[in-house]
Amino acid sequence: MFHGLRRQLLTSHLLPVGLMLLALGGAIAGFFQLGRSVDRILKDNYQSVVAAQNMKETLERQDSAATFFLAGQAGRARRQYEDNRHLFAAAFEIEAHNITELGEGRMADDIGRQFAVYHRDLERLLYAAPPLPTPRAREFYFGRLEPEFVRLKQRAQDVLELNQAAILREDRRAKAEARRDALLGVGATAATALFATLLAWRMIGAIMTPLVTLTWRAEEIGAGRLNQQIDARRSDEIGQLARTFNTMAERLSEARRAEEERLRRAERMTDAALENLYDPVIVTDEQARIVHLNRAAEKLFGSSTQARGRIAREIVHEDRLAHAIEQAVGREHTSAEEGAESFVSFRENPLAPGVEAGEPRTYRLRANPMWDGGENGGLLGAVAVLENVTYLAELDRLKTEFIGVAAHELRTPVTSMLLGIQLLQEGAVGPLTSAQQEVVNATREDLQRLERMMRDLLDLTRLEAGATPPRFESVWPEDLVRGAARALASQAQAKSVELTVDLPSAPQAVWADRGQITRVLVNLVNNAVRHTARGGAVHMAATPTGDGKQVCFSVTDTGTGIPPEYLKLIFERFVQVPGATRGGAGLGLSLSRTIVHAHGSEIHAESRIGAGSTFTFTLPVAPE
Repeated sequence: MFHGLRRQLLTSHLLPVGLMLLALGGAIAGFFQLGRSVDRILKDNYQSVVAAQNMKETLERQDSAATFFLAGQAGRARRQYEDNRHLFAAAFEIEAHNITELGEGRMADDIGRQFAVYHRDLERLLYAAPPLPTPRAREFYFGRLEPEFVRLKQRAQDVLELNQAAILREDRRAKAEARRDALLGVGATAATALFATLLAWRMIGAIMTPLVTLTWRAEEIGAGRLNQQIDARRSDEIGQLARTFNTMAERLSEARRAEEERLRRAERMTDAALENLYDPVIVTDEQARIVHLNRAAEKLFGSSTQARGRIAREIVHEDRLAHAIEQAVGREHTSAEEGAESFVSFRENPLAPGVEAGEPRTYRLRANPMWDGGENGGLLGAVAVLENVTYLAELDRLKTEFIGVAAHELRTPVTSMLLGIQLLQEGAVGPLTSAQQEVVNATREDLQRLERMMRDLLDLTRLEAGATPPRFESVWPEDLVRGAARALASQAQAKSVELTVDLPSAPQAVWADRGQITRVLVNLVNNAVRHTARGGAVHMAATPTGDGKQVCFSVTDTGTGIPPEYLKLIFERFVQVPGATRGGAGLGLSLSRTIVHAHGSEIHAESRIGAGSTFTFTLPVAPE
């Protein structure tokens, strides 16, 4: 029975296939015949059509050359004649060697003879020596040249029309052949389709009925209803398929039960891990709405049940955390700042069950987008983790206090030593030898550098502690930029560095602390001058931004540049680029960043090795 079913299926398929191949062969033969007809048209007539068209166009340009000559433009007339005479000869050569229609050879001979006469008479007009008088030239043109031109052009038109008529005739014949082949193909296809339909109808009763049942059962399994069985009393291939289907359904049911148990166990473990995580975790959907808060997050923001479905900004009440979550779901990238910018402080919510109000805690913020790991790979939402770094913040505070106290305590002995050095230089205890003077000068420079470093350290600790907040006022950008330029003009001149300033024609006042921003600009220009070789340039600019709400300050130099790996480190304390010019303690850029941050802005650096660096920051426009 197995072989009988296979033989029936094979026969019912091979016979229609054979007939279809015959019909396809006939259609292919018709297509080849049609292709030969098209090739014949292109080969026999199209070249002649193009050649006749080109002859007409070049004749018209030669006739235009004669009219240019009559208009007194002899040079232009001769150039146009020479250019188109050769083009006409080339087109005529193609036509003379492509005679395909009856009478076309005689037309080509006439064109050759007439063009020889026209060519001779046109050159007689253009190159007569001495030139023909204007009245005689006009008489010669209208009496002889123009009639020759009209006859020659008409002969080229005859060639064109003869070949166009041939193309139309061949086109009608090709269309007739195509229609005949199409009718034959349609007839053969219809006969084959009828025969195949009769065979298929005969096989349906024996084969398709059980297969329809099998298909319906398979759809039920695809819908998740795995308890499906098929009557398997037949002994042919279909019966064997039914028994295999029943075995598959049983195994799928067992696999589903095992997988459901595994998923439930994994879900319980994931929920337990998330709930018992020490750090607060906030999970949102793709619209920044709260999906889940773990226990640690509930202590800060309240019940997860009450927060679910609400916008994250309404729950967290902290701009940087809300902005990080919105960035993760909006821009679809990780929000993970480094340094103090990533720290946020929260006090545990006393309304949460089992929570008492205590000291605020400091957390490091990390927000990441969550992606679907399936085929679509769409954005699911975001997860924000608050790492408890309270002890690190306390250590940083203690370190800052220690640095401030140490710097303050060292100022008195350093000042005394500077005073003693000054007395030695002034000869208060007797004259100094030249060697002693060199030692005293070196010691004084070191003490002065130490004093500047302690002053910077004190200012840095005060700014970070908020002891010296900015005193905002309306300040003109020109005053800030020119003040910094004047302070360092002598230093730049001594090093032969060109210091330039670029200010907008219609400046806007900014809202800033005049002294602190001037200090930032002085630090940036001082660094630029120190790291620029003699003959280089430093450029300062203050330009409004596109929206007109801020003014961008920039300092650009042509110095040695900063290696890419140090661009993110140069604003940290005591960081100095290897190989750079010495002279500072690595506190200037850190102090500048702290001041700019206190003004609610950011400072950025761009650089290329050997091409210089650019430092930029923005300040808001002063209110009206």
